[in-house]
This record gives sequence, C-alpha cells and structure tokens, in this order.
Amino acid sequence: MLRGILNDLLDMDETDLRELNHACVAQLKAIRNRKSALNRHVFKAGDRVSFNGRAGLTEGTIVRVKRKKAIVSVDDGRLPGNWDVPLGMLSAA
Repeated sequence: MLRGILNDLLDMDETDLRELNHACVAQLKAIRNRKSALNRHVFKAGDRVSFNGRAGLTEGTIVRVKRKKAIVSVDDGRLPGNWDVPLGMLSAA
C-alpha cells in the first residue's frame, strides 16, 4: 500500500502535493492532541516522569500540568532547571 502511495506522488502536481501535505499535517496534529488529552488526565503535579530531551533520557518531577505541556523540574547535573515538556513526550519514570 505504501509503495503505491509513493508511486502516486510522482504523478501529482504542486496543488495536489500541497493538499496532501495539509491533510497529513492535520492528521498528525489530531494524533498529538488526542495523546496530550489522554496524558493530561494521567499525569499530575508531583509525578516522577521521564522524557527524551536534549541531553538524552531525562527524569524529573512534574511541577504543573498545562493544556498541552507540563513543567518538569529536572534536578540532575546535565541540564538542571524547569523544562516545558509536551505531554506526548512524557512517560512514567
């Protein structure tokens, strides 16, 4: 199926490709929004979480859960401080 889609891309003009791009971006946003909504109800302040950040796998404690992100306090030596982390990137530590 994927190979057929990739072959169809060769026959598309710029307008078709832009329309396809908008549809893909909209679908990705919907998936991220669903994951954020689920995680917003799973995580709460005080929970220990981990996420894959700039310094690799990082652990911290949630300070506050916002609509699409959480403020995570990281206390390890690499990148200490409070980080604004998308809810979709968090997992329980």
